Amino acid sequence: MPLGPTFGRMTTDLRRLLWVFPIFALLLCSCDVHKKLGEMHYREGMRKFDRNDFTNSLADFTAAIAQNPGLADAYQYRGYDEMVTSNYVAALKDIDQAISMGLGSDYVYIYRGYCLEGLGDNAAALTNYTESIRLMSNNAEAYKYRGILRTTMRDYDGALADLDQAETLDPKDEDVFENRAELHLWRNEYESCITDATRAVTLNPKDDDAFAQRGLGKMHLKDYPGALADLDASIALDSHNATHFANRGFVRAIAGDTKAAEADLAQATMLDATNLDVLNTTVYLKEKSGDLAGAADTLTRLTGLYPQLPESFEHLGWAQTDLRQYGLALKSFRRALEIDPGLNYARFGIWLIRARSGEAAPAGAELRESIQSLDGDANHVWEFRLGGFLAGDGDEAALIAQATATAKRPTDVSEHQCEAYYYAGMKRLFAGDKSGAVALFEKCIATGEDNFVEYNDAKVELSELKK
Repeated sequence: MPLGPTFGRMTTDLRRLLWVFPIFALLLCSCDVHKKLGEMHYREGMRKFDRNDFTNSLADFTAAIAQNPGLADAYQYRGYDEMVTSNYVAALKDIDQAISMGLGSDYVYIYRGYCLEGLGDNAAALTNYTESIRLMSNNAEAYKYRGILRTTMRDYDGALADLDQAETLDPKDEDVFENRAELHLWRNEYESCITDATRAVTLNPKDDDAFAQRGLGKMHLKDYPGALADLDASIALDSHNATHFANRGFVRAIAGDTKAAEADLAQATMLDATNLDVLNTTVYLKEKSGDLAGAADTLTRLTGLYPQLPESFEHLGWAQTDLRQYGLALKSFRRALEIDPGLNYARFGIWLIRARSGEAAPAGAELRESIQSLDGDANHVWEFRLGGFLAGDGDEAALIAQATATAKRPTDVSEHQCEAYYYAGMKRLFAGDKSGAVALFEKCIATGEDNFVEYNDAKVELSELKK
C-alpha cells in the first residue's frame, strides 16, 4: 500500500479530530458555566428569600432553573414564592416538580397542602399535611396547618388536638393561639377563646386578628365595653380590614348604639362590600330595624357568594320563616344540613315548618331520629333536651327548668330561657292555645336576647297574634 495516500488520509482524519476536540471542550465548558450560573442565581435567590423578599427571589430562582433545570431546590423555593403571592397553580406545579426530583421533605408537603387548600381541595390538602407529619412527627407547622384546615372542615375535635400538639412543639407561635382562639369561638368556648387570644397578643402585641378574636369572645359573654376596646385595638393596628369594622359595628348594634354601628358598617362596606362579616352585620342591622325582606335579600346574596357556608342557609331559613315563605325556608334549612349535619337549630326550623302545616307527628319522628347522636354529648346537652321537647319528650315546665340547669355559664341562662319560651310558645300555638302562646312569647322577649333568632321570631309571631 503506497505510503503517501495513507499518510494523507491520516492527516486529514487528524485535522478533523483536532476540530472536534475543541467543540467537545466548549460543550463541556458551556455546561459547567450554566451550572455555575444556575448555582449563583440560586444562592442570590436564597439571600433574598431569607429576607422575605419573595418577589425578587422568585426572579432569581427562575433564572437559576433556566441555567440549570436540574436544581430541585430552586423549584421548591420558587414554588414557595408563588404560594406566598397566592399563585397556587404555578406553585403546585413547581412543588410537584421538586417532589418528582426527590425532594420529599416534610416542609415540601406542607407547601403542597397549603396550595391545595388555596385551590379548594381540602381533602388532598389534609392528606399532604398528614404526610408531612408522618415524615417529621415533631413539625409544629404541619400540626398547626392541619389544625387550621380541620377547623375549616368542621372537625373541631381533630383541630383542637392538632393545635394543642402544635403548642406543645412550639409554645411561642402566636398563630397557634390565635387560630385556637377562633376554634374556641366555633365551639362556643368563649372563656378559652379569650385566654388563647390574650396569649397571642402577649406574644405579638401587633396581632390585630388576636385582638379581634378576644373582642368577639367578650361579646358573647356580654362584656360589650371590653369587646369594643379590643375591636378598637384591632382597627388601630389594621385600619383597612373590613372584618374589623364589621365586627365592631355588630357589637355596637348589640350594645344599642345603632348610629355608630351604621357608621362602622358603611366603612366596612367601602373597604369590601362582599366580605362575609360585612354582609352578616348588614343582615343583623336590617333585622333590628324590622326590614325582614331586606335581611332575606342580603342573606340570599350571601349564600350565592359563599355557597358552602351552612350557617348562611340556616339564617336565611329563619328569615324566610318570618316572612311566611315556608317552602323556601324548608329548602334553606335542608341545604344547611346537607353541608353540615351538625346544625341542630336548622332541624328545629324544619320541625316548626312541618308542625305548622299539620305534620307534627312525622316532623317529631324525623327530629327524634336526627338528634339521637347528641344523647350523652356533653357539648350539646341543651340542644338534645330542646329537640326532645319538640319531638314530644318531656313537658313545658321541665324544659323551662332545664334552661337553667343545663347552662354552662351565667350568661347562658337567659339565652336558654329565650329559646325555651319561644319553642314552648310555638307548641302552644300549634295546639290552638293562642293566649298561652302570647304569654310565652312575651317572656321570650323579656329576656332581652335580641341577637337570637328566637327573640326576633317571637316578636313576629306576637305581632301576628295581636293583629
